[in-house]
Amino acid sequence: MFNQDYIMRQVQQLTQVLNSILTQVLHLKKLESEESAVQYLDHEFLKELGFDLEEVLTIEDEEQLLSFLNKSGLNTENLNLLADILFEVADQNFENSDHHSKSLRLFSQSLFMYNFIEKNENIYSIDRNLKISRIKDVLN
Repeated sequence: MFNQDYIMRQVQQLTQVLNSILTQVLHLKKLESEESAVQYLDHEFLKELGFDLEEVLTIEDEEQLLSFLNKSGLNTENLNLLADILFEVADQNFENSDHHSKSLRLFSQSLFMYNFIEKNENIYSIDRNLKISRIKDVLN
């Protein structure tokens, strides 16, 4: 019982951290801040979650994703938040020629994560499917 409560608290803390990061990314997007959202993500991911953005972007297949989820302690709800964060940062920087290629990588990785969630979850999300459509439009 104690072990299960501890694990639930850890998952809730991860969710709170990811929500906080997503909120800040959306704030930076709204302000069109000079501060790079990518730099912010690198810093916050490493500080709060123990991995950096590049580690997330190097995940290429389901086996690597499952290994990453086990190592990081993320569940599919947290993975959806992580994909949302990547999507928002990619969307913010897509038109900027200095960050265009990075945005394409972020879009591709968020699409990979959304597709993994779609395949492995029984919960339909209109928001997630709209983002999948947007990403496919951008990448094609």
